Amino acid sequence: MFELKEVALIYETKKQALAALKSTNLIIEQGEEVGVFGPSGSGKSSLLFIMSTLKEPSRGEVKYEGKEITALTPSAKAELRRKEFGFVFQEHFLINHLTVRENILVPIRDKRGIKRRVEEITTALGLEDLLKRFPYELSVGQSQRVAVARALIGNPKVVFADEPTASLDDENGRKVINLLRSYCSKSGATLVLVSHSAEIIADFKRRIKVENGQVYEDTVNA
Repeated sequence: MFELKEVALIYETKKQALAALKSTNLIIEQGEEVGVFGPSGSGKSSLLFIMSTLKEPSRGEVKYEGKEITALTPSAKAELRRKEFGFVFQEHFLINHLTVRENILVPIRDKRGIKRRVEEITTALGLEDLLKRFPYELSVGQSQRVAVARALIGNPKVVFADEPTASLDDENGRKVINLLRSYCSKSGATLVLVSHSAEIIADFKRRIKVENGQVYEDTVNA
């Protein structure tokens, strides 16, 4: 599904070039569950952002389903993200003047026939009684569950999650992880989840460590 060849992200300064992500070769197959971990500033989020077309690599090639996606136009990348990818971030990025239901439906252009899907996903996430509320009326845990619903509403083929539990307590954090894993397991979607904590992804089927911009396969518990 994803193939990265010699991908790097370099930030040029007046004094030196800083490598957020060093030359990386990586293959992720459809349906894989991948946990990416490493300390803050290690480059793990850069890896996720490049794979999802949110950042342009300084060099290298990224293929998705056999097609080179770094060469796509900005509008084509946006359309790819809308149709194929779901995103969950540490910050919820909910729109304050929209209700919970309206926030969940932000990625959906054609809302005809979407009522049943909204009912299914909000019931699974325990949000069915909150649909008319606004983000400022929600707890942190509720807001993150709304963000998860928004990410999954369009039945994405790939779910990217960047530190989705960082602002949550252990109980709510585990619920979010389990919900993402459950969706991907049932739908055959690919999950790429970034965390600073190796414990969060301890039982993931595949784990990748990022340290000082270098990507390694984690084989400690393999």
